Amino acid sequence: MSMAGPGSIARRGFLDILGGLAVAAQLEGVSGEARAAPVDSTVGVARFGGRSLQFTDLTHKLTRQFNFDPSNPRISMESVDGSGVAVGMKMHRLALIEHTGTHIDAPSHFGEQFKSLGEIPLSDLVVPLVVVDISAKAAKSRDAQVEPADVLAWERRHGRLPDGCCVAVHSGWDPFAEMARNQAAHSHNSTGFGIEAARMLAEKRRVKGIAVDAMTIDSGPNVPSYPVHQFWLRSGRWGIEGITNLRSVPPVGALLVVGAAPIAEATGLPVRAIALF
Repeated sequence: MSMAGPGSIARRGFLDILGGLAVAAQLEGVSGEARAAPVDSTVGVARFGGRSLQFTDLTHKLTRQFNFDPSNPRISMESVDGSGVAVGMKMHRLALIEHTGTHIDAPSHFGEQFKSLGEIPLSDLVVPLVVVDISAKAAKSRDAQVEPADVLAWERRHGRLPDGCCVAVHSGWDPFAEMARNQAAHSHNSTGFGIEAARMLAEKRRVKGIAVDAMTIDSGPNVPSYPVHQFWLRSGRWGIEGITNLRSVPPVGALLVVGAAPIAEATGLPVRAIALF
């Protein structure tokens, strides 16, 4: 995995850091004041062995009331009795749409002949993270999309995209507010990727995944034909929708860790996405 570029951290350095985290870590809030847990559970610093690593949670918290898309059912949690119920054991049977909240789209989301979530190798889910900021465009249009010019502008400032990276779009999208507006207006407005940019990232760069803070990797005008979904996922790559907190992540130099259970035949699943830098 290449981590070349300004502000980058060598792969070996990241592995050393992660190894240290596995042994022992003291968590602190971003203020630097020592705590038993981060001041803000979405942002913090792990200190160990004289080194430190900042982390940011890129995940929306799921609850029974959580629902970006009114057309999808909410999460159902039913209490079930386990073998330890007599001593206070508690557990639930969950029912949810795979593509709920901050979630990953596996290639099989657009064709069962493509890789399911359980077939995506772990090496494809721990990758350099690049953040492309289109918030200025999104402030003018609810259908703003990433175009090749946005990628080239990013590269002029930060260097060529790292091989095997995930390109995430920071548009400043508030999925709760925007989906409510769409429902009221019977519209499909959304920020996302344009098909030309998707082709560029797949064919002219070595990008493994893309991510958006909106609820679809396709921008609004492309729904419901989903050209980016069709092209990108069928090329064997993955996408993450509903990512958040990108304003807390540098444009280059972070590592993305996508935590998802490798469920056989799954076309997607809610994930715990974490940026380390």
